[in-house]
Amino acid sequence: MTKDELKALGLTDEQADKIVKDYENYVPKTEHEQQATALKQAKEEQKRIAKELDTLKKNNASNEELTKQIEQMKADAEKRQKEYDATIKQMKLDAVVDKSLLTAKAKNAKAVKALLDLTGAEVGNDSTIKGLDEQLKKLKESDAYLFEPDKPTHKIDGLKPGEGSDPDDGKDLTDQQIFEQALNM
Repeated sequence: MTKDELKALGLTDEQADKIVKDYENYVPKTEHEQQATALKQAKEEQKRIAKELDTLKKNNASNEELTKQIEQMKADAEKRQKEYDATIKQMKLDAVVDKSLLTAKAKNAKAVKALLDLTGAEVGNDSTIKGLDEQLKKLKESDAYLFEPDKPTHKIDGLKPGEGSDPDDGKDLTDQQIFEQALNM
């Protein structure tokens, strides 16, 4: 959130400054999950390689067989790396889309995501997806019910507590006149 958004919520300048300062050190959940996934996959890869090396030590009957196994291990490692890269890329894409939907005030992010065309979408250096804003704008126009309105469209009008509907509210009456009015005299 920006300082202006915090002020719009009714916070003072001092409170908004403190929140913005604290927010600078904040790590978004998606980035934390990406790092946790990367660490988990790296540990799994390390265990897998250690097991494969142990197996190779036991089965190194000939150099030719060993070379084939090493080549197979290299191919498997490249495949796992590609899968890992694809997973991280998808996580980053999902994070940017979720952030954009939150900014666009989508009521149901899952429903709006289903209507977006994200084929071939890639996250840019500035953490944006080219064409996503235009798609969201078109969706806001065509399916406005999926988004929160920018400004409240309805004004509720009526009698507020403590307000009377009587134009002569008794402010100019004497105590005697108020008493007589209460007894309907």
